[in-house]
Amino acid sequence: MTEERDCVTVRIENLLDHLSASFTPSKPIIAKVDQHLRQANEKDFEPEIVSIGPIHRGKDRVKGMEQHKLRYLRKVVGRRDELSIEKCVLEVRSMEQKARLYYPKSISLDQDEFVEMLLLDGCFVIELLRSYWFSDLRDKNDQIFQFDHMLAQIRHDLLLLENQLPFFVLNELFDMTKMEDPDDNIHDLLLFLAGDALPWPDSSKLDSSSDMLHNAEHLLGLVYDSCFSFSFSAKHFTENNGSNTVHHTYSASEMEEGGIRLHGSRGISLRDISFTKGVIKLPPLCISDKTESLLRNLIAYELCFPNDHPRYVKDYLFFIHCFIRSTKDVEILRRSGIISNFLGSDEMICSMFNRLGKNVVVSSSDFCYSNVFESVNRYERLRRGRWMARVRRNYLKISAVLCFSY
Repeated sequence: MTEERDCVTVRIENLLDHLSASFTPSKPIIAKVDQHLRQANEKDFEPEIVSIGPIHRGKDRVKGMEQHKLRYLRKVVGRRDELSIEKCVLEVRSMEQKARLYYPKSISLDQDEFVEMLLLDGCFVIELLRSYWFSDLRDKNDQIFQFDHMLAQIRHDLLLLENQLPFFVLNELFDMTKMEDPDDNIHDLLLFLAGDALPWPDSSKLDSSSDMLHNAEHLLGLVYDSCFSFSFSAKHFTENNGSNTVHHTYSASEMEEGGIRLHGSRGISLRDISFTKGVIKLPPLCISDKTESLLRNLIAYELCFPNDHPRYVKDYLFFIHCFIRSTKDVEILRRSGIISNFLGSDEMICSMFNRLGKNVVVSSSDFCYSNVFESVNRYERLRRGRWMARVRRNYLKISAVLCFSY
């Protein structure tokens, strides 16, 4: 007689079998944003006017741009006599399986729908890039370039994590439709368009090294690599005797009271934050109503990496957040040329960084700016030491005078 097995045992074993069959060890490159990040503001991660990729495809707010995608497709394909819709479809179909790996497995589009989406969205981005750079390519009645607010919304939408196309798809379509003009270069056009949407001045001068562009996963990833993904030298991490612990931080007003000055630097590279001879220099930050959304999407993209990947965005935000504890701190940063306020009041900027700070945890072992904090603390300890030495000297002089007078 066969012994009857415990029903809970059987159930758990079935669950384990299902888990082992469906488990995937890595996150998709174009992922849905984690729920804990969405809680602050759902709209920070959703497109306002155009969907790119499958995640937001078909939603009511982005349907109005679908006809425009067809117009742009016709323009892109029509510039070269040897091109046809069929050739483009066959080329995109050959990339379909690889492109799917970039997205969550929950995407329900069938093969034909997915190929159509890649072609329409890819050609839309490519024509937008070219029209943004080559103004003579714009149709007179192109509403995107007739209204500045619409163009700004589209730039914002193109930098959302959930609204991306794999870079290799864009690159292939761009090469297929390439014009003879030597300025028709996807890397330069992408950085030119993205640069105007970023909060750092002169962002059109973003790093566009060939290796960085070759390894780009999508447009947001290209922006991330250009602005944040930089390799510090070994000296950067060992200046403070191997310790990367942030023992103490000062607000902007505390630094000003302590004789430390803050200046905006000329560059946009986030690696060029430094402290020398009592002066902290860091790239200026132009804050508008789109800045918080961009920074949140950069954080969300960074969370797609394994835990051993440096958290450049979080470290940068923690660094800036340490300076801002009140509206007085914001005023000091404005006066120092570090913050330009296109958002509204100083209170709004203070609130924005407080919101961002709630989701920021400083890197435990490799904080990017630990040497800057340690240099500030050393400077402050040395300054206090000198001040105490002067007090003691003055005290002794006064005591000597008083003793002599008696």
